[in-house]
Amino acid sequence: MSSSLGDVLATLQLERVNATFFVGDQLPAPANHILGGHISAQALMAASLTAPGRSPHSVHTYFLRPGDARRPVDFEVVELQEGRTFSARRVTARQDGQVLLESMSSFKEVGAPADLEYQPPMPAVPEPDKLPPATPHFAESEDVGQGQWASLRWFARRVIDADRIPPARSRIWWRPDGEVPTDDPALTGALVAYLSAVTLTEPAFAARGQLGPSAQRDHSVWFHSPAVLSDWLLYDMSSPSSADSLALARGQMFNRNGDLVCTVTQEMYFPPARR
Repeated sequence: MSSSLGDVLATLQLERVNATFFVGDQLPAPANHILGGHISAQALMAASLTAPGRSPHSVHTYFLRPGDARRPVDFEVVELQEGRTFSARRVTARQDGQVLLESMSSFKEVGAPADLEYQPPMPAVPEPDKLPPATPHFAESEDVGQGQWASLRWFARRVIDADRIPPARSRIWWRPDGEVPTDDPALTGALVAYLSAVTLTEPAFAARGQLGPSAQRDHSVWFHSPAVLSDWLLYDMSSPSSADSLALARGQMFNRNGDLVCTVTQEMYFPPARR
């Protein structure tokens, strides 16, 4: 299957209706359910367009309804703060007046003076060039139909290890499957948030030992350093807890040089079987 990176980048270029209202096209998906990582990346892009000159600092998203991937989504941005260093925005995504997503984003002045800096060390892992190409993701299978999972065919990966015993630690190298602009902090942050949500479902499923009905409930990202998307990034993931049909997953992402790019948490809901 060919990369869908071009389609993903196109859908992140939102149509601007006015200063605070945007429209975004969606990508094909099974059952026409909008992918959480994709719509949350679009919400971050919408917010960023109202905070020029500032880069994403954090984003916290609640997924409320699946939406219809065959139709565009409206994004309404509300300014909550415009300070010397930080800008805060709330984004509501809707279709036919129904709320699909609520997102809170924070943006920071680019080039603000740095204070004390420290971070966890990057795990010692094999270099991506020494690892074989990953087994094709199910989204790349011909069995699912041409274009049906276009929202997941935009990145390449190398699997380092994956444990099925809770906390089901999983580590991968990843990078966009093609070139992306390097001078757009908002786009870089959106792609990192997109990938972080998509793959963080995997340790939660692995800990359960099987695939099944599920829904992303919320997703949070704290951005620490700009991602270098022209090279491989390491994503270290696990699912440390599950209770009351909710599984928590978390991860840290590093540039290849060891810089900590982001910290991520996500919760998934696994509905009990109906009797």
